[in-house]
Amino acid sequence: MPAKPTDFLASAIRDAWQPPFRGEIYEFAGGLNLQAGYSVKGQFDINSAPWLIEPFEAIRDPRVRMVSIQAGVQTLKSLIEDITIPYWILHDAGDCLFLLDTDPKALKYCSSRLMPLIRSVPEIQRLLQDVDLHDKTKTKIAFHAMNLVVGGLNEGNCQSLTYRYVIVDEAWMARANGLLRQARMRTTQYEDTSKFLCIGQGGICDEDADTLHKETDQRELHFRCPFCQFAQPFDISRLRGEDHPKADLRGTYSGLSWDTNETTKPGGARWDMDAVWRSAHIRCYQCDARIEDRPEVRRQLCDSYHFKPTNPGAPKEFVGFHWPQAASPRISIGLLVTEYLKAKIAAADLGYRLPLQEFYMKRWGLSWSEDSADEYRAVKHEPYDIYSDWPEEAYRVVIADCQRDLAKFYVSVFAVALSGEARELAREMCTSFDEIAAVQAKWKVKDQRVFLDCGYKMNDVLAECVRRGHIGTIKEGGRTVKRWLCWTGLKGSGREMFFHTRKVKGGEVKEWRIYSQRQNFDVHAGIGKRSTRAQWYEWSNLHAKDLLRPRRDGDANVPKLRFLPDTLPNSDVYSHFAQMRSERREEKFANGKKSAIWVLVKESRPNHEWDKAAMLMAFMAIVGIVGPAEASDERNEDQNSPSQN
Repeated sequence: MPAKPTDFLASAIRDAWQPPFRGEIYEFAGGLNLQAGYSVKGQFDINSAPWLIEPFEAIRDPRVRMVSIQAGVQTLKSLIEDITIPYWILHDAGDCLFLLDTDPKALKYCSSRLMPLIRSVPEIQRLLQDVDLHDKTKTKIAFHAMNLVVGGLNEGNCQSLTYRYVIVDEAWMARANGLLRQARMRTTQYEDTSKFLCIGQGGICDEDADTLHKETDQRELHFRCPFCQFAQPFDISRLRGEDHPKADLRGTYSGLSWDTNETTKPGGARWDMDAVWRSAHIRCYQCDARIEDRPEVRRQLCDSYHFKPTNPGAPKEFVGFHWPQAASPRISIGLLVTEYLKAKIAAADLGYRLPLQEFYMKRWGLSWSEDSADEYRAVKHEPYDIYSDWPEEAYRVVIADCQRDLAKFYVSVFAVALSGEARELAREMCTSFDEIAAVQAKWKVKDQRVFLDCGYKMNDVLAECVRRGHIGTIKEGGRTVKRWLCWTGLKGSGREMFFHTRKVKGGEVKEWRIYSQRQNFDVHAGIGKRSTRAQWYEWSNLHAKDLLRPRRDGDANVPKLRFLPDTLPNSDVYSHFAQMRSERREEKFANGKKSAIWVLVKESRPNHEWDKAAMLMAFMAIVGIVGPAEASDERNEDQNSPSQN
């Protein structure tokens, strides 16, 4: 029997007269079935992620205009967006712009996750039946009551139409390009009903996402200690000060912790990371209780979660949240502890701080502060006599930063110990190659220990290197041989690593290093004239400067790099202090891959001292102070260089 018209009318009337939904967004989410694109599938249960309750409440609060969330990766940040959009479609319709870092990322996210979830909601699926096909694309749906547009965070999308809702995912990737401010401006026509959601991991201090987050009340996730009920945030490491109520705990640390004993560190040598993982726990700030990583304990912590504002003076309509990976019971405390310990070791022993930076940003969701960490921290000057003997000195080098016109050269002389400690003996500004040779002679530096930047006018610089040389004797293994020894070119490179092969007994060893194999350059190529070839190396800008930064800042447990006293105030851009801070490290994303690079803080800012010190790091790598040496024991090279006579 065909359906009666009254059946259609009854269905329409029944749907229209359903009571409106007045619950919270997370209550609405209980009806969602997470499938495509989600690692944990099935019906969403807010009890499995209680740290999301207050963010959802803030998004629904009609008094709140902006919600900023900074949190560790894999802690359901993106799920907030995925759940909120269907809620808005059904219960608080308004044009919505959802921005990810790039258009390709937006297309992939829509097709694999967002749109399948939206279409899985029966009520929304019925709404889509009345939408024309051309109004339903992979990244856009034009409902009768609202438009949903998904795209990349770029000028075109940030300067388009007005939207009531704007969401920016992984906002930290915008860096300092001003696009977050432009995206936020898209909501200005909805002064009393707009929502701007800015969500992502920790970024770089004082860049756009961090600056925006600082406008909010910055609510920090707290838990209660299962033993003393003291409320505290998740700390990586927190020093108990002199005001701590328990005198015996003053000067100790709370936060991430692990056992230090014969099991975790056999013989006091290397950490056994598997044993560290098994012993990982959290120490309570108040009572020093050992909070273990067991399901029932993590559940107890989750039940106590609440947020406390750390910037209560912020406007009430600007709300911010932060939580680390430790908040999620799905992420092991052992994983966090071992990752932190590995990062600490890399920073302390190798002077390589990127793993520590990534731990703070990704694991803990914190903004990484170059300023407070080390960027503007003055290096304490320790006086030393530049003319007295230094028993530890193994090498003495001249390093020259050549300017474009080869009419000006910034020159330093360094004494270097096998431990990696270095002392600057002289700092000069020369106007010719002859003046560099005079500095070399004054400080009795061998020809093969003079290194010139050959990034500009490479042929001219290397031609001069050939002129400044001699035939000398060196030891190669047990043999004494004659070799051409001259000034050497160094050329900074954007390449991170270089492939090396070296002969060993029984074959060859292949390995990667931060400098190239020694290369020979024919300065007379193409003109028929024959001469001795110049020697030069390429070196990794990234890794040399990564090695330099902790030495510049006098970090503990790295070899000391001592400089002559500064003759200018720190505020002068030409001062040694300012030039040693003329570049900052940036991470860039292209084709889904991350790369890092050092760039000038300002194009016009001089960086000669920074470049010279980076070339010194390259020299240390070449002679084997940092990593394996490029050739034989170069300290045995030519003890009778003409420059020392």
